[in-house]
Amino acid sequence: MTVMSLRWLRLGAVVFLAACASGNAAGPGSGGRDPLQSYDPNRASTAGDTGVFATIYGRMGLAASGPPIFFVGDVAYFATKSPDTTIVVVGMSLPNKGLSFRKDPDGYSASYAVDLTLENSAGMVAQSRDSESVRVPTFRETSRTDESVIYRRAFRVVPGSYSLTYAVQDGSGQRSAGQRQSIAVPKLSSPALSTLEPIYEAKSRQNLDSVPSYLPAPRASYLFGVDDSAAVYLESYGTAGPVSMQVRTPDGKIAWQGNRTLSAQGAGLASGIVTVPLVHADVGIGTIIATLPGSPDTIGTRMFVGFGPDLPVLSFKDMLGYLRFFSTPDKLKPLYDAKPEERGARWTAFLHATDPNPSTPQNEALDDYFGRIRDANAIFITDTPRGWLSDRGMVFVSLGAPTNSYEDYGSMYMGDIGVVNQLSTRVRILVWEYSQYQTRIIFYDPNDTRQWRLTRPSMAVFQSLLARMTNR
Repeated sequence: MTVMSLRWLRLGAVVFLAACASGNAAGPGSGGRDPLQSYDPNRASTAGDTGVFATIYGRMGLAASGPPIFFVGDVAYFATKSPDTTIVVVGMSLPNKGLSFRKDPDGYSASYAVDLTLENSAGMVAQSRDSESVRVPTFRETSRTDESVIYRRAFRVVPGSYSLTYAVQDGSGQRSAGQRQSIAVPKLSSPALSTLEPIYEAKSRQNLDSVPSYLPAPRASYLFGVDDSAAVYLESYGTAGPVSMQVRTPDGKIAWQGNRTLSAQGAGLASGIVTVPLVHADVGIGTIIATLPGSPDTIGTRMFVGFGPDLPVLSFKDMLGYLRFFSTPDKLKPLYDAKPEERGARWTAFLHATDPNPSTPQNEALDDYFGRIRDANAIFITDTPRGWLSDRGMVFVSLGAPTNSYEDYGSMYMGDIGVVNQLSTRVRILVWEYSQYQTRIIFYDPNDTRQWRLTRPSMAVFQSLLARMTNR
């Protein structure tokens, strides 16, 4: 297919405005205390979330903010009876995790407020303010990181260039975040296509007087090897013929192409849900493209195929690198050797083989493993290398938090810490006790700068435990 006049209706320049939260926390290692002494394995980790929102959703051209309030916003455009007026639908999703929940008789509740402002060169054109409540039955639900809350608002405006400002405030009044996004509202004259809008559900619009009714999926994110298709809402104006569709991988290759027919609604409107297969889609930011035959109008929307809302992994190769402490090389080899078209099936097989509880939709072992990676990146931020690849980080990610930890000064044989020609020296040591393995892991600080290194005997113990665990 020859692509002509491509309209990226979801893209726009995003400028960060503000994000604030009350309270301060001491950084890792502050006060000379091992940060793991206050580690809570049940808390909701925030490490890496900024990377998800800024890196992935920012590259997709979406408005994204976090922390402390995490949200992703997208914009869709639809025709009215007059080409001089376009419907602008702003969709936004928030995870429960960013809101302040309080206990009540029926579970837990929170609230938030959303302010949207549309401006052009002449000033403010439209503004809205909505307050909403969220109620969940269990405490666990309060820390969900997926698109737990969906919000949408529609405006009717004259086609042209605008600045769209999002302002979100938690009901407690202690957290807020905002984004400003430049958008170009198109003039939709027949024949033309609306935005390709990723959705959870939708009803076909019957006439051009009404506002499209759908539940948006602002993140446009799909699970690699799990989600076999993506649903988008689409309208065509002036014709009810077939629409040519494509799914492209992050490197631009065609993963699928075919035709889809929208239902004619009368008065030059055809609309409906379009489903495209993702069987051959690869990990990363891909594209869904639609072309109206006989018209130069081609539109596209970005989508992200990944490993879950908490895993900011932009490529299949990156994921394999993260798994170095999760599984053995021989079990990972089929993934390394997989051709692009084989990766989805092999990843699904790997998930099933490593899932400790197949009766649930999650792979709890993998979720816990990546949770420890995020925690390690926050706790060991002062180590070298930083985070999960530091000596403390890789032990923490592989074995979990120690049962007990303490610091001391001790005499050590210098051969144990890589120094020859000396029998022993007195250095600061950090001891992590693992009662379940009946062992201790010992780190030393060679220069008294809190740059902890594994002793040679402890490295051998760690490698032995890691081999035992990953071979299960």
